[in-house]
Amino acid sequence: MFNPEQIDILSSVIFVSVWFGYALFAKKMAKKTESLSSVLIIFRIEWMNRLIERENRILDAALMGNLEKNINFFASTTLLIIAGALTALTSAKSIHEIVQIVPWVWPQSIHIIQFKVLVIIVILIYAFFKFTWSLRQYGFASVMIGAAPNIDDTDATEDMKSTFALNAGKLIDQAQHNFNSGMRSYYFTLSVVGWFIHPLLFVFLALVVVRILYIREFASRSLKTLVDGLSMTRYHLNKKK
Repeated sequence: MFNPEQIDILSSVIFVSVWFGYALFAKKMAKKTESLSSVLIIFRIEWMNRLIERENRILDAALMGNLEKNINFFASTTLLIIAGALTALTSAKSIHEIVQIVPWVWPQSIHIIQFKVLVIIVILIYAFFKFTWSLRQYGFASVMIGAAPNIDDTDATEDMKSTFALNAGKLIDQAQHNFNSGMRSYYFTLSVVGWFIHPLLFVFLALVVVRILYIREFASRSLKTLVDGLSMTRYHLNKKK
């Protein structure tokens, strides 16, 4: 009923639907139940509350620097991978010749192979923009931290301090959300590799990625440990009251 090229295009549509469908699902699910994002924002706001109480903030600056360094690494690495993918795009003919030799690989033309490589490049470009925007947001948060009121600042009211902690924590959380989106792009890029073998394998790997992401975000041991640690945060206890 469908020729190989139509099946390849259909599998790409399913892939995009699964990817962005999970992103919407995770966003809505986080509002209804405990997840890494819904729990970590509480710790980030609590971190900012503790920061205000510290006279020496070298530790906080070091933590922010470490976070920015990690994101910068992924942003730089993504550029290198994009360069490698562009090289693969120019070598589509060689890839096609290799594919033709393997009997159990899905039949595909040079144009389809180029399209698949282009999909990888587009995903990586999306990831690069997410990483760089996350990096900029962490820079904004660093400015906010630099403007945080001192512990002995008599002009800073409790409401001002609470507002700072809430907004600074939310800004760091937004930066981390963009970093997570970039990391998800990496996971889904790995599933595209299966597309060069067979469209069904491609879709299957995309579903496996969704399963892994769901377990890590909503049912992991790390989440349970973080939830257990919420009792140490004043922000969480005050929110419950």
